[in-house]
Amino acid sequence: MSKLKWTIINILLNFYFPYQKLHHFCISFKKNKNTTKIFCIGSPRTGTTSLTKALKILGYNSVRIYDWSSFFNKGEDFYINKVKKSSYETFADWPFGDDDLYKKIDKKIPNSLFILTVRDKKSLKKSWLSHFKYSLMEEQIFNEIDFLMDKIQKRDENIISYFKNNKSKLLVLNLFEGDSWEKLCNFLGKIIPDHPFPHKNIGSYHKKGFLQNKNK
Repeated sequence: MSKLKWTIINILLNFYFPYQKLHHFCISFKKNKNTTKIFCIGSPRTGTTSLTKALKILGYNSVRIYDWSSFFNKGEDFYINKVKKSSYETFADWPFGDDDLYKKIDKKIPNSLFILTVRDKKSLKKSWLSHFKYSLMEEQIFNEIDFLMDKIQKRDENIISYFKNNKSKLLVLNLFEGDSWEKLCNFLGKIIPDHPFPHKNIGSYHKKGFLQNKNK
């Protein structure tokens, strides 16, 4: 990702968060809201963008990087309570894909569901190095990439272990190995839509043949 793209992303985020607040206010008037909260707790570059789009196609009010200022400034307990009262039904990306926030959400929002997107370490490593190139975090990511990949793998294992006695609350989804509508809809109790499963935010090296080769 070029420096120009990162600059554009930073500019767009300045517009995204006010839009998010306005959208949240508007959907708060919607009747018959789904009381079940769904949390996409996969790490970055594991298909969270595609999953969010898929959930929108299924009719959920979905949001990414929800109000991170509250998380930073007010703390986890305040943030989780705000998420619980939110009109959004599904949540993805930071901070939900970080550390062990899922445990606290599970305890404070007991009827919640969780979707863990996963990806093999080799392709995830390539994607991170490509995605964060030219960003402010480029040097840190490059220097710590192997540590970060091990950390993500360990976290995924901990999540699966945490839900081992309550497997109906967790779906493990590998979009890079062919998981799609059938697995997602079975988990959520939804009818499979007549719509191709979305594949968003695919890195350039995937566009050059990785996904096609994986599906052969």
